[in-house]
Amino acid sequence: MKKIFFILLVSVLFINCTDKCVEDSKPIPATFFVEIIDETTGENVFENETFAENDVKITDVIGNDVLYNFIADINTIQLFPKTTIVANNIEIKITLNNQTTMITEEIVLKYNVTSQKEECYTSYSFTNILFPNNDSELVKGVLKVKI
Repeated sequence: MKKIFFILLVSVLFINCTDKCVEDSKPIPATFFVEIIDETTGENVFENETFAENDVKITDVIGNDVLYNFIADINTIQLFPKTTIVANNIEIKITLNNQTTMITEEIVLKYNVTSQKEECYTSYSFTNILFPNNDSELVKGVLKVKI
């Protein structure tokens, strides 16, 4: 009888202690979108061909490349900065360099990283995204920055 009770107790514990997390379950990567607008004309600088997709370079303060995706259909940059720590006032630089016309623009961007502990992982998000040297506005989830 004691063996049956012990086996039943162990079985109940294993059933109740199963991990609810799916293996390889990961949060959606923190990201944000930037559209770069010509301050004079109001046009997207990729649509008016002032710059091309291959003119873009995005780096952190020590010169490491920041992961991004250029979305050609809407001429917008999707950034995936590192989110391994919670920090404030992180700075990255978007450099646009057209080798043909010799036009170069640098856009400084600052943001904070916050975290939220979930059951299976920690999710990170960006807050207080600012362009200290440029006018910008958030329109339908896209940061529109003027150069």
